[in-house]
Amino acid sequence: MTPSDGVLDANERYRRLVERSPDGILVSRDSTILFANRSAARLAGVAEPADLLGSSLFDLFHSSSHGELRDSVARLRAGDAVPPIEDRIRRRDGALTNVLASAMLLEDEDDPPLLVLTMRDITRRTTAEAALRESEERLRLAFDGAQEGVWDWNLETGAVVYSPRWKQMLGYEEDEIEPHVREWERLLHPDDMATAQRLNESVQRGAPTYEGEFRLRHKDGRYIHVLSRGFPVRREPGGPVVRIVGTHFDLTERQRREAERARTELLARLVFAQEDERRRIAREMHDQFGEQLTSLSREIASLHHASATSPDVAPHVRRLEAISQQLDRDVDHLVWQLRPTALDDLGLRAALTTYVQDWSTRVSIPVELHLSGLLDQRLPRDAETTLYRIAQEALTNVARHSRASRVAVMLEQQGDVVLLTVEDNGVGFEPDESGTANGFGLLGMHERAALVGATLQIEATHGGGTTVLLRLPTANLSDHA
Repeated sequence: MTPSDGVLDANERYRRLVERSPDGILVSRDSTILFANRSAARLAGVAEPADLLGSSLFDLFHSSSHGELRDSVARLRAGDAVPPIEDRIRRRDGALTNVLASAMLLEDEDDPPLLVLTMRDITRRTTAEAALRESEERLRLAFDGAQEGVWDWNLETGAVVYSPRWKQMLGYEEDEIEPHVREWERLLHPDDMATAQRLNESVQRGAPTYEGEFRLRHKDGRYIHVLSRGFPVRREPGGPVVRIVGTHFDLTERQRREAERARTELLARLVFAQEDERRRIAREMHDQFGEQLTSLSREIASLHHASATSPDVAPHVRRLEAISQQLDRDVDHLVWQLRPTALDDLGLRAALTTYVQDWSTRVSIPVELHLSGLLDQRLPRDAETTLYRIAQEALTNVARHSRASRVAVMLEQQGDVVLLTVEDNGVGFEPDESGTANGFGLLGMHERAALVGATLQIEATHGGGTTVLLRLPTANLSDHA
């Protein structure tokens, strides 16, 4: 039978049915195409419906779907209900088109059963769905990367979709949070309820966004501070808000950083205010006591001259002279301890050199002092003070605890880093977790270093000596001028 004979022999009633069907094709028992309407021909990429006649239905569909197609045809002819299937047909130019295909079995007493296949082009829909899935996946990855919890609140029903991350932020498993606004209200801190209500009302009145900070109760009972941002959704412009979709951002880390920054700023103000006060007191002691001690020395000298002829008085005058000289030395040492004038007048190199030499003499421990760089430039005052005080504290620890027989102090500039090292060969120690082993005050040294952007490393082992290493990047110095 020729293709044209097949069209003429087909029941006219079936042909008219196919003509009225969208992208309709009439198929014989052996899956041969007997008739096709023009829309089906356009979908298949041929000029005329006759170009499809006599070919197999399987030639029209992509080879990957032939198995599913044979199964569907067999089930249909066996009398089973077969739902529409999404598939791809191959056009004559080789391009693939996504279609939704459904079939109907036609039976007649005089003819073998035939199939009417109808197809609808769903390429745009599948492309849009793929783009939506890709967009949703990008959005999900973005939210996962940002570590934000997502929520979608239906204002009409009260239902809320909470993302897994939203639940994790509060310590809950996937099935432990009811998908309803009641759960939010249950977890919300009572004192924040009025704020939430006010924001909801503002959105209803036309506010473009919803944003506020709230406290939500964690599963362990503590409250987590979150930043909630939402955007209203309307069915039509100017219509009522039907949904609010938004995110929760955990503010705990931000608040911790803010608290740490505030503490550091306060500590810096206290430390450097203390240094300013020590400087003021040292200057006043030097000026006032120095003048009075000079006057005292002159009076004692006069008294010493006048007592030359009084043997009973002369010994007392000599003792008074010795006391005056010791007092002068003690005041000088106290002023130096408070704030060495060399640190302000001559800089860190000079002040540290004087201090190390004096320390070595007082505690009878030899010190090797190595200085490199910092000859023609001064560091900012706060930086020089920090380096001096840490060296002072490290040497004080050596004198009190190390039982060392040798100490090395190195101050050098290597490129864009200033290094201070204090190393001894003493008994060392085992630092505890707080960094304050044996009352060494190591935590305070770390804090001082951090105030000027420096890092402090302390290496110590029991019986192996101690090394204090401070690294100060010069890039940080402009912030502490």
